Amino acid sequence: MVEKYALPVNGTTSDHLAVTINEVELGYLMQLAGWEDFERKANDALWAEGLALPGDFCSSVRRGRTIVWRIAPDRALIRSDTALGLQSVVDLAVLDLSDARVCLTLEGPGVSGLFSRVTAIDFADAAFPVGHFAQTAIHHVGVLIDRHGPDQFTVFIPTTFATSLTSFLADHLTAEGATKPEKG
Repeated sequence: MVEKYALPVNGTTSDHLAVTINEVELGYLMQLAGWEDFERKANDALWAEGLALPGDFCSSVRRGRTIVWRIAPDRALIRSDTALGLQSVVDLAVLDLSDARVCLTLEGPGVSGLFSRVTAIDFADAAFPVGHFAQTAIHHVGVLIDRHGPDQFTVFIPTTFATSLTSFLADHLTAEGATKPEKG
């Protein structure tokens, strides 16, 4: 049975480095998809919002708190605090994923080590610098992990797995440092 942790969870890794896990408001999360000439059409739509497609599949384009990730050759994800005017874009499919994902922040000097233990990615500063993201899996569940500071990451998790993945991450922190749920 999955234990539900009271957020924020504060704990330490086996290396005795602090980690805080918290849920934050997602805002708006939109997927932009297309077929023929996706790059030009998506850039036209994004430029109208003061944004652009990233040039690769591991870095992001940021304007304030709005972020664009290129997640496939013909797809992009956009997170923003306010609704963008993308719904009226012609020749592109726009899908609102705001209710389909939960947004966790993980902060502290132990976060890179924690992620390296639960995914098959090197999260060292040189291999995964600030501004980069990865689509990977944690405990067999697809997630997007975005590094927005030296010891700060955001993880986008499918809503249906939010409790179990939060608990999975918290379980990797030391018992004496993590805020465990009360037994009733």
